[in-house]
Amino acid sequence: MELVRMTTANVRTMEFMGKDFWDRPVYKCVENGILWKDITLGKGNPELYSCGNEFDGEPSSPIRSDIVVTFKTKYEESPHEFSYMMLNRLQSDCEYFLGYGRRNKSRLSGESVESHIARMKELHNSFPEDQKPEWLTYDGILDYEKRMNE
Repeated sequence: MELVRMTTANVRTMEFMGKDFWDRPVYKCVENGILWKDITLGKGNPELYSCGNEFDGEPSSPIRSDIVVTFKTKYEESPHEFSYMMLNRLQSDCEYFLGYGRRNKSRLSGESVESHIARMKELHNSFPEDQKPEWLTYDGILDYEKRMNE
C-alpha cells in the first residue's frame, strides 16, 4: 500500500456548487477554481472527475490519486427529493390536462381530477413547513383544482 504524503500542494478543498443537467453533484476547487463532477450522483464517497471546467460538461478524467480531497460543503440528498419530483410531475400533468391534453382524465393520477389533486395536496402537506416548494404553493394547487373542475 502506497502512503500519500500530505502537503499543501496536494490538498484540494471542494465546495458544492449544485447539480448539473444529469443530476451529478458539481464541486468547485477552492484553491484553483476548477470544477469537478461526482460520478456517483451523490451516493456514498464522491468519485471526482474533471469536466472541462464546464458546469454541464461531461466527466472525463478522475482526480489524481495523489490528491487529498477535503470538502468545505458537500452534497446531501434531501429525504424529500422523490416527493418534490413527484409533485412536479403531477403539476406538469395538470398543465397538460388544461392545455394540449384537452381535459383527458386518463392522463391524470387515478384518472380523475379529485384523486390527482388529493395526491398533490398529500405530497405538499408531507413537507416540513420550512421545506415546502416555492414553485408550487398550496394555494397554487387549489387554483389547479378550480381550473380543472370548471
